[in-house]
Amino acid sequence: MCLCIPMNNVDGEIVLKVTIKSYRSLLFLMIFIAAACSSNADSADSVAAPAVDNNQAQAVDDSANDPANTTNTIPVNADGVQIVARVNGVEITRNDLDRAIARSSFEAEASDARTLEASVLDTLIEQELIVQAAAAQQITVDDATVNEEYQFYVENAGDTDSFQQWLAQNEYSDAEFREGLRMQLITHQMRDLVIGSIGDEVQQVHARHILVNTQDEANAIMERLRNGEDFAALAATLSNDVTTREQGGDLGWFAQEELLEPLLASTAFSLEPGQIAGPVATRLGFHIIQTLEVGLRPLTPERQANLAQLRFENWLQQQLQNATIERFI
Repeated sequence: MCLCIPMNNVDGEIVLKVTIKSYRSLLFLMIFIAAACSSNADSADSVAAPAVDNNQAQAVDDSANDPANTTNTIPVNADGVQIVARVNGVEITRNDLDRAIARSSFEAEASDARTLEASVLDTLIEQELIVQAAAAQQITVDDATVNEEYQFYVENAGDTDSFQQWLAQNEYSDAEFREGLRMQLITHQMRDLVIGSIGDEVQQVHARHILVNTQDEANAIMERLRNGEDFAALAATLSNDVTTREQGGDLGWFAQEELLEPLLASTAFSLEPGQIAGPVATRLGFHIIQTLEVGLRPLTPERQANLAQLRFENWLQQQLQNATIERFI
């Protein structure tokens, strides 16, 4: 099973537990406003992160999981403008892409123009999917609401002249900026609908695991466990997860969405306390997992925000998988 969210890799450590990160789709809508009005995307300190020893980890090719269908032919529409992508039949034009790139380049961390172009196109595709889903749910934002939001940013800029100057500097017409605000508000409403309510307590699992490179290694460990060997001792000597093996493979408590590997998380939640399952194949390798405890446990505000984000990102990933997406660049 594929990851719903790409793995983070920091200083050679592959993160297994999820941390809070910015929405690319929401960021695309906000970066222009951020430049003028000092808005900030959500962030938080990272959770304790299991990591794989680089000397033992296996490389994985993700290219086959790309839901987009790319071709080398760039079509044009009736106005003679190049079409860079279609999302369920809706066109994204070269003009759309070029203006989005121009507006976002000052925030970009891409190493080259091609990488930036691909990243911005990904964002446009995601935003179109959000808009389409919102339309299906009859989510709309009226002009009065857009005007109210618009006035907030004008006031933050100081006065109308200052704000109009900023719009011109960032290649925005007044109408384009208002439409961007409309899309932002629609996205927020769709996000709220998808996330629903997250209470102060959620069902969580306390589990531990052993990560190895091959199925044969995992099967051998399962046999040793059946013969009575200690799980923690085997994890300490055999697991590739360098951040948990000294603790006997202990992953701590987590909600289901907080583990980057959905299959591993669902396996942990399916077990009774004390039960062991494996091998569980993921992009990291092969796991032996044992559920130690299960219970309804409180969430910190930071973890509530994290779960909310993960629900939305998982939903967006599902939209990408189910959509008909044609990319021409």
